Amino acid sequence: MRKNNTDGRLLTHGLRAMCVANFLLYASVYMLLGVLPAVLAGDSACIYPAFLAGMLFAGPFHAYLADAFKRKNVLLLSYAGVGVTMAAAPYIPETHYAGLALLQGACFALASGAGTTISIDITPSGHRTSSNMLFAFCGRVGMVAGLAAGVWGIGCHPLAWLMYASALLCAVGILLCTTVYVSFRAPIGLRLCSLDRFLLVRAWLPALNVGIWAFCFGIAGASSTSLSASASWRWILLLSVLPLLTPLWVKMFVKLSHHCQRATGNMTFNLLMDGGVIAGLWTMCVTDSPDTLATAALVLAILVFAFATRPYYKKKRVR
Repeated sequence: MRKNNTDGRLLTHGLRAMCVANFLLYASVYMLLGVLPAVLAGDSACIYPAFLAGMLFAGPFHAYLADAFKRKNVLLLSYAGVGVTMAAAPYIPETHYAGLALLQGACFALASGAGTTISIDITPSGHRTSSNMLFAFCGRVGMVAGLAAGVWGIGCHPLAWLMYASALLCAVGILLCTTVYVSFRAPIGLRLCSLDRFLLVRAWLPALNVGIWAFCFGIAGASSTSLSASASWRWILLLSVLPLLTPLWVKMFVKLSHHCQRATGNMTFNLLMDGGVIAGLWTMCVTDSPDTLATAALVLAILVFAFATRPYYKKKRVR
């Protein structure tokens, strides 16, 4: 195992490996989330709230898990949990997919959170904001790549093949994570449940703004029936704007956080971003006018940013 470079560089071996692994994690998850409405019809509507519930359930436990156990073990096991749920899906009745989505959402939240924490730990202090921005950017590029791969793959291959491909991406991510050296940190005795590494209350307004913004991109360009493989490329193209803006949002959350809250700020951003996108996907399953909702959400997100979030950020930033 190679120790991470400590000469002050940003792009150490560890950070490169973590960024690629984060790309693969998001690509793995969103490869399926984007196409399920096209292949499962009405049965897919329950998958999205179940996935979100799993993410919310796992969040309050992350700080305790990262303190009580080795952070690298939490990372590897949560990646494995995402991969196993993918690989098991072809052998489980579709009526049980909601339970599988609940478990996968919890594993995904833990994997994303552990990855964020480790990417901070292995980066020299002077480069940590840049590291946060790069790590988040790679995840969002993975999200868009996964959605595009799902749209292409479902037109050429059975759903089971996409599930196996998603599991394989997780397996490659695990191999990359095993090469990252994470130094030992003594436990400090955190509570079982807390907002630490889950929600940054100070950033509630930008978080709300990010959720609205992500929601509009989650449904933009879809047809009135749902996200179908034949009508999704305009949606994928519009969604590709999201990774470009992600570093700016992450920087805002970091500057609203105090010294020991950097990871909490990053995870708050991820929770609201993923929650907004998945809520948009869910909306496609239950509404007849997704384009109207997307336009309204986009206008609202811009107005909130211009007249509320930006002034709030300038007043409350602490870095």
